[in-house]
Amino acid sequence: LATTLQEAHERVRESGIASVALDPPHIAQAFLDIGNAYNKQARSARAKIASWRSRVSRGLTVDKFGQDAETLLKRCLSSFDSETLVAAGLPLVAEYRLEMRTQLESLVEDGICDVFADQVTNLQKSTMKRFKAQLLKKLDVPAEQAPSENAAIMRAVSFSFETTMDDLQVPSLSLTKVKPCDEMKVQLTDEVMAFADGPEAKIKRTKQVAKTTSKEKKPGQRSVDLGVDLVAVLRPDGFGNFQGFAGYQLGGNSFTFGVHNDADDPQTISQFGGVRPPLLRVQPKLKVDVEL
Repeated sequence: LATTLQEAHERVRESGIASVALDPPHIAQAFLDIGNAYNKQARSARAKIASWRSRVSRGLTVDKFGQDAETLLKRCLSSFDSETLVAAGLPLVAEYRLEMRTQLESLVEDGICDVFADQVTNLQKSTMKRFKAQLLKKLDVPAEQAPSENAAIMRAVSFSFETTMDDLQVPSLSLTKVKPCDEMKVQLTDEVMAFADGPEAKIKRTKQVAKTTSKEKKPGQRSVDLGVDLVAVLRPDGFGNFQGFAGYQLGGNSFTFGVHNDADDPQTISQFGGVRPPLLRVQPKLKVDVEL
């Protein structure tokens, strides 16, 4: 208040009205009313813009921002005009009134523009993040289906972005969705073209390979299984010109029978220490399979 009074006093003194006016206090009051009206509307605008900034700083957007921004701008200016209407008819104060109104308008408009730009940035980031996540889900589709799948994802994401931008537009300040939507489409197109060779896709492929190669067999129930392997070989007279084997398996048990006519083969006899091999040789084996 003291600053406003001093400012009003200085303007009255600079105008020279103190020496010629019949009612100097009336002029001073007009200056004071203008300063008070500006401070009141500026505080209201700053409070509203600060609440928007708080939400936007968390990466969010403001619901119905465009509509609320238009309302804030119109309300602040109309309230200032109505509260300083008397001063508009005083030639010595009218210039000061116009100057303060311009400052108030600039204050509100600059705040709205900054919040709008920050929201567009947040929306672009969240849209790209969601777009990449959906592309990752479709990374394993057949190559011939990939273009159509990616195009469908891009259309859906673009529509969602444009719908949200409808609520952010402030047409009176030329803050429209046209430029952000065009930029978003370019970013989405570039991302589709480079996604297959991008870091996200490579990481997913690496994880899939690692998962496949390190996949282990799930442990079964604890058990102890017994089995018998029986091997029998018939070695009749001859020099090894005939040989054959047959096998049979039942559960954990197996039986193998072979015939080899090499009893007269010198090499075979030498293996048995100079004597003929036994006609029939049977070799049983006990198998124990334990799973813990």
